[in-house]
Amino acid sequence: MSGAGPVGIVGAAGAVGAAAARRLRALGHTGLLLGGRRTGPLEALAAELGGGAAAVRVDADSPESLAAFCAGRAVVLNCAGPSYRLLDRVGRAARAAGADYVDVTGDTVRDRLAAAPEPHPTAAVVSAGVLPGLSALLPRWFARRHGLSALRCYAGGRERCTEAAAGDLLLSLPGAGTETGGAAFGEPLAAWRGGRTAPRALRAVDGAWAPGFAEPGFVQPFLTEEARRVAADLGLADLEWYNVHPGEHTRAVLTSVAGRPGADAAEATARLRRAADLDLAGRTPYYRLSYVLTDAAGRAHTLVAEFPDSYRMTGHVGAHAAHTAALGGLPEGVHHAADVLDPQEAVDALFTDTPEGAAAGVLRHSETAPAAVTSEAEEGAL
Repeated sequence: MSGAGPVGIVGAAGAVGAAAARRLRALGHTGLLLGGRRTGPLEALAAELGGGAAAVRVDADSPESLAAFCAGRAVVLNCAGPSYRLLDRVGRAARAAGADYVDVTGDTVRDRLAAAPEPHPTAAVVSAGVLPGLSALLPRWFARRHGLSALRCYAGGRERCTEAAAGDLLLSLPGAGTETGGAAFGEPLAAWRGGRTAPRALRAVDGAWAPGFAEPGFVQPFLTEEARRVAADLGLADLEWYNVHPGEHTRAVLTSVAGRPGADAAEATARLRRAADLDLAGRTPYYRLSYVLTDAAGRAHTLVAEFPDSYRMTGHVGAHAAHTAALGGLPEGVHHAADVLDPQEAVDALFTDTPEGAAAGVLRHSETAPAAVTSEAEEGAL
């Protein structure tokens, strides 16, 4: 692509990485370097993309392998996972090579990257996926247009579950993967009230109809670190964030693992992936971010972003951030994507059909507020 440096993608054979590669190629990027463990799928993707795309085996556990992959790249986009295992390895290698860095997850490694020695002046952007990432960009987009004083968000759906996604999802449960019994990525049952975190302010509800969802599910309050940042940065009075799990098999696995710090991660990941497949059988996959918002004048709004595949949309968000970096549009230093990407440009790029390809999702906005969560069921314990 004219004016843009070469981009390398780690994890290019996966669901997110392949989507990101296709999106970057559609945006005109040539000479893409596709990295991963499985050379067969990488070579097939390189042949599909053309434009000088090349496949190379890269081992994310090997500093030497990562250094060789990052050499000569202007931007390195990491789509591999799970994030709790890779941590900041790819980011450190990219920055050591003088490349800008984009990670579709990486919310928990931002401080690691910021504290690491920086031999070159580069930009590093983490949380450039659907959640975290787009989930924070959409409230910022709304706030720029209407002002924002409070919001509730319901995130979830029915879709396949990759190994990386399963690993990170399990770490959002209380006690599922930490020595202290807490959850990674945020705080279960907490809300944002009056400018601060309010622990255990909410309750989980099973069999509930969440706003924007056409079927009941297990609605789990979970105040993510990203949600806290949005609330603080935008000066919100109230914020509630919920994960929505419509599938009964998925819910059963999550419930069985919660509160068990010693649970076998590999076994739980395999169970969760099987459960997601069972819940999806015979159904159309979908993923939604459903917001109930109060604008600066006190008026109610709903904003629903829907995708048939959150992995494809995550790839598109990562590609948008990498494209912006390749054009020199990101500031130096380590940042969360929602803090440095322009919300309007992101929404236009992600939800508008273009000659380069169809949008990966649909965004609907209305000046009405749906009912709150409704259920006849008892509250859950997660």
